[in-house]
Amino acid sequence: MDRQTISRILLSGTFLLSVMIGAKVTAQTAVHPTTSGVGQQTQASRTAQNHAAVEQNPACQRILNECRNLGFIEGQWKKDNGLWKDCFDPVVKGGGSPTRDGQPINVPVSSSDIQSCRAAAGHHRQVQ
Repeated sequence: MDRQTISRILLSGTFLLSVMIGAKVTAQTAVHPTTSGVGQQTQASRTAQNHAAVEQNPACQRILNECRNLGFIEGQWKKDNGLWKDCFDPVVKGGGSPTRDGQPINVPVSSSDIQSCRAAAGHHRQVQ
């Protein structure tokens, strides 16, 4: 083989390799639709809208502040320390008490704040 043929083969191989790498990076960073698509997006947007409405209500703000004072942090639900899942939701929605490390803890809020917040958030479960 002459030099020009070898050069063309190497150049073609390099080009194909760069195209394959680019396609892999694009596939890994692309946003893929979920299997249920619209249902999950609707649920996520409802949750975000509900949080926004709750954060505007003074009674809900007092509950959120008490949760924050106890050390609950937004987004740390996987560590049993999430503001919404581990503290706010159990207080407002009922069905259990806030927990940390699997142990129930007391959030010092009044029942009138809980009822007002439930009304604002659209939760109609009775106080237990």
